[in-house]
Amino acid sequence: MDTEITKAAVNTVAKNSDKALSKIVDLVFSQKILNQKRLETLSGTQDKKDAELIEKGLAEFRDGKFILIEESIGNPTSPLGLILANNNDQQASNLGKCLNKAYGHLIEKNDEQISDEQISGTFFNKWMNYGKEITEEELQDLWGKILSEEIATPNSINYLVLNTFSLMSKKHLEAFHSLLPFICDGNLYCNNTLSAEKNYSHVTPSILSELIDLNIIKGLHPADVFFKKELHQVTYGDKSIPSIYVNKTNFIAFHLSEDHQEIKPNFFLLTTIGQKLFEIALSNLEIENYFIQLINSFKQLPEFSSVQTFELVTLIEDKWQSKLTIQK
Repeated sequence: MDTEITKAAVNTVAKNSDKALSKIVDLVFSQKILNQKRLETLSGTQDKKDAELIEKGLAEFRDGKFILIEESIGNPTSPLGLILANNNDQQASNLGKCLNKAYGHLIEKNDEQISDEQISGTFFNKWMNYGKEITEEELQDLWGKILSEEIATPNSINYLVLNTFSLMSKKHLEAFHSLLPFICDGNLYCNNTLSAEKNYSHVTPSILSELIDLNIIKGLHPADVFFKKELHQVTYGDKSIPSIYVNKTNFIAFHLSEDHQEIKPNFFLLTTIGQKLFEIALSNLEIENYFIQLINSFKQLPEFSSVQTFELVTLIEDKWQSKLTIQK
């Protein structure tokens, strides 16, 4: 497995030398060095134990290999041995692909976006233990994004989030991504006169339930519906406009008709884990495309019926500027 990790690191270093990649490569090679030191420390003790087993007739040294007499234990040519060897090769390949995904995301960041602080060795060990089991490319991309985000901002992803993501299947991730057109500011917007199954009919009900079990969505029963008493007012131009923040650099302004009523949209709550997953998913999207999909969903909700124009406002060079507008 170390070979696959090293190969991925070396290939990336040959192409890039920026701050982010230097950090992750240092992390990978530091791990290898620590493992090597541990092996050197333990090798003397292990040699003594191996010699004792040989003296007692429980093992032998043949063809440059230490082999236990029990054929099913430690024999690389036994069925069990072949299975274990193949499994290790697959895990190494999985981990290498997750690392390459992380490199790809890090390349997109500027040095100013990368902290000088190195990430926790414990975090990296946990990430590797989970990453080696990931075979689907979509999930490998998620794990690459997780590592790149943690490298850019250490301690931004806690172990609970890491553990929850490790339990997600490809179907869970695809279902969550299909809900993005209904998600904004940590909330999953809905029509409260319809059940969750009808609000999000494109998602299998059992998968919706599992997103609750994974603690990504807090609940999807009628009793779990919240509503905003009043949208946040943002001073933009010369007016105070009801708005919803997408993230730190984007918000949506709602321009109402003259005889408008207050906007009180209904929604289900995402957990902090769900909000982190949304943050990661959004970073992979073009903000304009996400905005178009979100507004198409908002148009279906009666609470937004008084909105005449939806406007995406983006922070550009420390100034809020109109990015895109959609008419009712």
